[in-house]
Amino acid sequence: MIKALSVAGFDGSGGAGITSDTKIFSRFKILGLSAITAITAQNPDNVYGVIPAPADFFDMELKAVFDYFCVDAVKTGLIASEEQSLILSEYIKKYMVNIVVIDPVYISTSNKRLIMKDSNYPDFLMPLFKIATVITPNIKEAEFISGERIEDLNGMKKAAESIKERIPAIKNIVIKGSHLNTNLNKDKIYNVLLNSENIFFVNESERINIDKEIHGTGCAFSAGLTSYLAKGFKIEEALIKTERLVSKFIKDFRKIPDNNKDKHIYITGNI
Repeated sequence: MIKALSVAGFDGSGGAGITSDTKIFSRFKILGLSAITAITAQNPDNVYGVIPAPADFFDMELKAVFDYFCVDAVKTGLIASEEQSLILSEYIKKYMVNIVVIDPVYISTSNKRLIMKDSNYPDFLMPLFKIATVITPNIKEAEFISGERIEDLNGMKKAAESIKERIPAIKNIVIKGSHLNTNLNKDKIYNVLLNSENIFFVNESERINIDKEIHGTGCAFSAGLTSYLAKGFKIEEALIKTERLVSKFIKDFRKIPDNNKDKHIYITGNI
């Protein structure tokens, strides 16, 4: 059985982080392993608090996994500190993990900063960027990493080129386009891949307009992409299949909880 390790935060609402990732892995009959970077108290509307895992305990979590299992893929979500970034990168290199998907999480759907205040984003993730098979920033994260303003498809491409120029060790860059300005991009979503051969591949899909923020799409996307890559699909085909998977989740969404605020909808990823 393929074994994939989610290194991310704990979200008790089940919409993001390791609770979401392991559900996605199960859909693919992949054994989902996990190492918690932070305990978060959150729901689709708000983040009430974040407590990072201490570096020594985080190291023990990884040791417990890597000492026992042969890990085929590592997928990250929230990395809370530079120490965690360094520790994880050393395990990935030591155990020669072939598939490394880095989702450079910065803020929550409810617009709350999740990383430690003294962590300089995105520089503290550099140890992981340098060994990544693929990184999967959304629009805002890609703007931070590249230093470019993104307003359209060409802006996404320019940002990907800037990231590649800054961090040439990254094999593939996927910029997720669902948060692209919806006034300018009403009907389509563009996910842009700049691959290891510096060739662009653009996956175009229909935008599902539901007039709500969606909690958990980023985690579902990166976990799905990890699963398809672990199953042996090439990056371009994995990207197409991942977007279809996330679109299905959105169409089949459930409102949890069913309350009067109803600001966000919720990706469940249930089997």
